[in-house]
Amino acid sequence: MTELKNLIDDDKQKPERRIPALAVSRGVGIGRIVFLHGQKRQFFRIDLPDGQIDDELDRFRSAVNECRDQLKKLAAPKQHKEPNQPVSSIFGVHLLIIEESSLVGKIETAIRDRKVNAEWALKIVSDQYLERQGAVADLHFREKYLDIEDVSERILTSLLGSPSSTQREYYGAIVAARELRPSAILELIKTKPAAIITERGGWTSHTSILAREFNVPMASGLKNLDKVLKHGDRVIVDGIGGEVIVDPRTETVEHFALVKDVFIDPDEFTFDETTPATTADGTEITIRANVDVPEAYQLASHFGADGIGLFRSESLITRPGTIPSEDEQVAAYHQIAEAAGDSGVNIRTFDIGVDQLGQGMYSTERNPALGLRAIRLFLSEPDEFKTQIRAILRSSHNQKINILLPMVSGVGDVIRCREIIDDVRKDLSKSGTAMGDPQIGAMIEVPSAVFMAEEIGAKVDFFCLGTNDLVQYLLAIDRDNDSVSEWYQTLHPAVLRAITDIIFAGKNNGIPVVVCGEMAGSAFYVPVLIGLGLVEFSMNVNSIQEIRRLIAGIKLTDAVELVNQVKLCETTADTESVLRSYYLEHWKDLFPIGLLGPEPQ
Repeated sequence: MTELKNLIDDDKQKPERRIPALAVSRGVGIGRIVFLHGQKRQFFRIDLPDGQIDDELDRFRSAVNECRDQLKKLAAPKQHKEPNQPVSSIFGVHLLIIEESSLVGKIETAIRDRKVNAEWALKIVSDQYLERQGAVADLHFREKYLDIEDVSERILTSLLGSPSSTQREYYGAIVAARELRPSAILELIKTKPAAIITERGGWTSHTSILAREFNVPMASGLKNLDKVLKHGDRVIVDGIGGEVIVDPRTETVEHFALVKDVFIDPDEFTFDETTPATTADGTEITIRANVDVPEAYQLASHFGADGIGLFRSESLITRPGTIPSEDEQVAAYHQIAEAAGDSGVNIRTFDIGVDQLGQGMYSTERNPALGLRAIRLFLSEPDEFKTQIRAILRSSHNQKINILLPMVSGVGDVIRCREIIDDVRKDLSKSGTAMGDPQIGAMIEVPSAVFMAEEIGAKVDFFCLGTNDLVQYLLAIDRDNDSVSEWYQTLHPAVLRAITDIIFAGKNNGIPVVVCGEMAGSAFYVPVLIGLGLVEFSMNVNSIQEIRRLIAGIKLTDAVELVNQVKLCETTADTESVLRSYYLEHWKDLFPIGLLGPEPQ
């Protein structure tokens, strides 16, 4: 309420601006803009009180000293075969930039005069240097900007790896970023921001999924974010209608404050959450939760979730190159398993790319979605994979934990993973380490796995159907690319046929199929999935209540009849039209207001 009052009191009659956006996490956020910067390593601008300036200067100087020591080693001739080798000269130049240029001094001045954190001061000063260097006429000197950029990145890495005395909560802030990494949003959510705005990030991006899971309103698709918004701007994020309102008028703030209070009603629950979800004609549907932290499952359990269908273990990686140790992982897996109890948890092994591994062994990939990621990466880096498997096996002692392998492309991936798991199991047994006997599951999310589902099913204990990536890879659509978003069609006939094939493969092998992508938590898709034969769903916590209400109001026989109509459709538009007409005629009251669009006249 204080922040709302500040927004109203600050009203200087600036013209109110309304910017269209894509609502990817429903809700309303009201507050001031705080920018999150950085591509690989993301950071905020933090305005410091006078009492923290000296501590921040000390922190910056420690990072510079660390970089100086690194560069001295790299520039030392004894490190190389020949004393005048170019590599020594290059890092010698970098050392001179730190020791003899004005870069360091100007950053310290920026910290002191602007009263900001070291990361932000580094950005301000290095941007000025880079702009000036880029304007030099001589090409040779102009290209020296890369040396300045490299030194700046090295200092930034040291800063972000050191404890900060400037960490402050961003309670009530509107966080703006060109793109927000899942690890960054997990750290951010702890501070309870009012909302998030990004340039990139569609409905099925991991960032959007996490925002919905933690009830943080989010809007994306704003082009030239740093030009249309600035630090400290008064903003309303309308995550319901899809709009960002800058410099809102007093009456606008008051209106959305009321909308915000009406929209957020987490205690609304109209049926017995202790009973299984059951269709109107008696078919029991298992609902599990997708979570990243144990606290999320406490709420999911209250809503009636029966276990954790997907624990994204990469949520433990808070920044690139900081993969938790085996003991740290054991502690985290114990905690999540204890939260789930006898209902159990499926721990997906790290689903990350080379940029998050952070070992500097691989160059940045042009197309990371099709690159060395998920199980491919950890079959290439078996030591890291073995560490995680050891941690999961140790944690599974007296706990119900399963292992889920992401981005499996064929039987060969499963065989190699099982061999590694068996080797780790033997080593633990020899050392007398207690462990459990987790089941092994495969994520089915790439086309080759769909075609090989029968054979893969013979090698695993369960399938987890990842619909987000399945749609992306099956239709060759980057799900975070706004320019092709209209081709990202979850109800494309090819997608529904692929899901049907996976269900049949599961039945033929006698193994369960759990759907855990965004389709599982969307009321528009759930009747189709039930009609296709799926009875196990895992979804984000905030979808559980809505989906349980829907399931209770439909009959399996009606869902099967609906699917038989859908199978005759040749286009996505035809499928959506059939579903919308059927829902409006039979189940209109079961869907959120506005989801089905206007009723036909």
